[in-house]
Amino acid sequence: MTPANTLRGPRKMILVAALVCGAFGIGTSEFLVMGLLPQIAASLSGQLYRRSPKAAMATTGWMTAGYALGVATGTVVMPFLLRKSQVRAALIWCAASMMLWTLLTALSPSLPVAITFRFLAALAHATYTGLASVVVARLLGPNHQGRGNAVVIGGLTAANLVGVPLFTAAGSGGAWRVMIGLCSILFAAPVVALVFISLPALSDIPHAAVRARATTRQSLTLMAAITLLAGGGFAIMTFVAPISRWSEGSVAVLPVAAYMAIFGVGMNAGNVIGGWAADRAAGVSVVCFGAVGITGTVMLLLRLWPGVTTGVGIAMMGILLGGVNPGAMVLYMRELPHRPRLAASLASGTANLGSFIGSLAGGALLATRGVSAAVAGGFALTAIGLLVFLGRGSPSGRSLAASGGTAAERTS
Repeated sequence: MTPANTLRGPRKMILVAALVCGAFGIGTSEFLVMGLLPQIAASLSGQLYRRSPKAAMATTGWMTAGYALGVATGTVVMPFLLRKSQVRAALIWCAASMMLWTLLTALSPSLPVAITFRFLAALAHATYTGLASVVVARLLGPNHQGRGNAVVIGGLTAANLVGVPLFTAAGSGGAWRVMIGLCSILFAAPVVALVFISLPALSDIPHAAVRARATTRQSLTLMAAITLLAGGGFAIMTFVAPISRWSEGSVAVLPVAAYMAIFGVGMNAGNVIGGWAADRAAGVSVVCFGAVGITGTVMLLLRLWPGVTTGVGIAMMGILLGGVNPGAMVLYMRELPHRPRLAASLASGTANLGSFIGSLAGGALLATRGVSAAVAGGFALTAIGLLVFLGRGSPSGRSLAASGGTAAERTS
């Protein structure tokens, strides 16, 4: 059989496209819930929605929180369950699992059932994106960890540019079940492709570790920083519908679907720039994207020109969430060079742990203090995350942002 890192022509392109399609399905299904939150709340929490739309949306936000908790849980659980599986089998299992549970989400009769299915669908998220990133990085050649991650995550960011806005617009009339059901079909592509394309050259990737053990202050603070940075972004984007309406002021300028498209543009830009920057100076990359996220929350709080500062702020949240992941991936791979599966999954795992924390914090503030408090909470989480990262010492004792060389220099 042809080794994966020497695949050429159509087989290589089909494999990469299928893996990216799976990421596209992840991104569409994850962020679509945010765009259709009012419609889902009205459907699954009808009585509460009629009494208090804000309270109903905060409660329905548990679908996002449950998904994020599932990703974080899967970062530990899935390596244990798949510890004897080869990369190809693990990827097939992950894609098939996400396809099943996403389809069942669309058929959910109640909110608790929907939350449960979103949790189960999320368990394979980090392992799929992590292993897919490793596969693509091997196909691209050495010293392309950041770019390999950016290619796969590019499927997720493309979902926010194309899939989420289109599906949000189509589901805004109440057809949210149909839209989520369509998302499940996207996971069939990697399943079919991997059945016919073998990956024997990836046998040098160790079987999944049973559990992560952060043995250094640098590892712990890195995980905390990425979690908080992502938490700030998701505290806002989970509730983008009420936040965008509030930030616009008394004049409604753009529909939520348009803001989701703007978010997608920002996320794609962040991903492209982040993949390039991560292979050169991962620490500096994370600092810069954290600063962009803080600026984005400030723009939302300003409310100066209807629609303008709102759109700029949401775009900046997309840049934050799209750009920080490739840098985090490279840093995790450097911290855990002998556990690349675990390291690759940590980027998604900690980001989605941040999503869980951010959606809970944003929902609590939205329900008790109002929309402005939710935005302020996003600002606080992002700022604290950046401060934690800046205070993170490198093994040589310098700050990580200042220690940065290229990824090639640090992984060779």
